[in-house]
Amino acid sequence: MRNFKFNKIYVIESLKEDEHKTGKELYEDIIRRRQMSNSDRFISEYKPINNKIEYKALLSEIEKECSNGILPILHFEIHGFSDKSGLALNNNESINYLELAEDLSRINIKTGNNLFLTLAVCHGAYLLETIKIDKPAPYLSFLGSFEKINNDDILYRYSEFYNEFLMNFNLYSSLKIFFDANLIEENKFSFIDTEETFKTVYKNYLLENTSKQGIQKRIEDSITENNLTLNSRQQKRKFGRDFEKQVNQTKQKYYTEHKDIFFMTKEFPHNEERFKLPKNYSGIINYS
Repeated sequence: MRNFKFNKIYVIESLKEDEHKTGKELYEDIIRRRQMSNSDRFISEYKPINNKIEYKALLSEIEKECSNGILPILHFEIHGFSDKSGLALNNNESINYLELAEDLSRINIKTGNNLFLTLAVCHGAYLLETIKIDKPAPYLSFLGSFEKINNDDILYRYSEFYNEFLMNFNLYSSLKIFFDANLIEENKFSFIDTEETFKTVYKNYLLENTSKQGIQKRIEDSITENNLTLNSRQQKRKFGRDFEKQVNQTKQKYYTEHKDIFFMTKEFPHNEERFKLPKNYSGIINYS
């Protein structure tokens, strides 16, 4: 990852009383033990939460800590809804992924786009689908799954990951160990960084808003929303041509603006060079 730094790990868990507390076990067996021999490099906390009020209070606390120099890794041990809409707390309250993304974005702004997430959450990677191109990125990267995942596999993989990472502090070797750890079931996880996120989300934006079909829909929506009266087919065609011309003329302008917002380059100018993205929006179109 691009100049990734951290100095604290939060293990955030919300599992029911009768469930195996995999987050607590990960924290006590691996993370806290590694902290004891690396106390000069990082600290850690285990944070069980039981409801949305506690969730909000915790993320607010983390945001304040980041204002004072904390660079956290957030590890979530929470169930994900089967409809892939968000997190299910142990009292059955929900946190949809759009809300989570907004909360994480506020924390990530404080870190200058340096927030790393590990998501022990079924369907947790669907967080990606709520990302907005006109908002600051909610993470530097995350390790999570688009699928339903086995609790034992979660504990095994993340134990292997953190055991390696907090000993050698090499993210790439730790990710390899994580993905190769298939003792229980084949890998269902993905590692997604902020650049891949932006490219994916922006490509979808361009396809939806600047393709022929997308522009035609926007033309029709604009006519309806602005209560325009176009009395002839000629007037409607002219309006459509002018609208499409304006869209094409402003593509690069909006791409640059969105990129600057997402990567916070005004607040953190070094992010301009830190993250490698196409200078022109056309470079996004060919991304796959």
